[in-house]
Amino acid sequence: MPTSAHVAGDGLPSVSASSIVASAVCGYHLVKIVSYSRTKEVPNGKSIHSSPFQLGGRTWHVRYYPNGNKTEDIDYISVFLEFDDTVVPEAGAVEAQAKFSLLDQHGNPVPSYTQRTIRNNYAVNKTWGYDKFIKREELEKSEHLKDDSFTIKVDVAVPGLFHGLETPSIVVPPSDLHRHLGDLLSSKAGADVEFLVGGETFFAHRYVLAARFPVFKAEFFGSMEESTTKNAIRIDDMEAQVFSALLTFMYTDALPDMKQEENMTWLSICLL
Repeated sequence: MPTSAHVAGDGLPSVSASSIVASAVCGYHLVKIVSYSRTKEVPNGKSIHSSPFQLGGRTWHVRYYPNGNKTEDIDYISVFLEFDDTVVPEAGAVEAQAKFSLLDQHGNPVPSYTQRTIRNNYAVNKTWGYDKFIKREELEKSEHLKDDSFTIKVDVAVPGLFHGLETPSIVVPPSDLHRHLGDLLSSKAGADVEFLVGGETFFAHRYVLAARFPVFKAEFFGSMEESTTKNAIRIDDMEAQVFSALLTFMYTDALPDMKQEENMTWLSICLL
């Protein structure tokens, strides 16, 4: 399902987003070779099977070739992942990716002996892996062979189907900027300009007025005298009620109730 962002009020459009992801079933199987020296008696081209393990709804096992899978690999250990259809005979082919890692004595993969296959199609008795996983001589001289034992970790990833990612909806609250600006006007906090209108004093904020009214922008940030003056700005020929309503509109986008037609006419002219 898409991720929806529902906007309350103000006629704003809703915003939505969704993701398409490919899931995968991942797991690993540890193959511990005990009595390694005895496994070397197995001839070239012959393998020892690990115990079967389940992953992605399928059964797998690992083939371990102590003396290599092919004649040219006789000095190497070969390892392969095999899809085992004997447990679930009706299972079809499956794609999977495998990673084979020789583990050190702390159980961590040895980077120089870690190899990853590409994503391959595993059909009946089909195997994928490495003929030359590690040279026997190198293993026998390393610290990774201890007490005639070593461990190979086989990571398997079985990709799944693509699907839409379902995430919870996010509700975006309506904007209350007008309320905050209205509170700023009434509190006079941070006010930096003073007006004298109709015998009353009004306090406001230069940046708010300049952003809302081009005349004030020119006065405060232009070449006019009021752009630098610190004194109160006198406005004649306007009633205090009209100027108060004008300030309220510039801060809140809302007009107070004004019953006198003359005052409403004045305010309309100011807003043009």
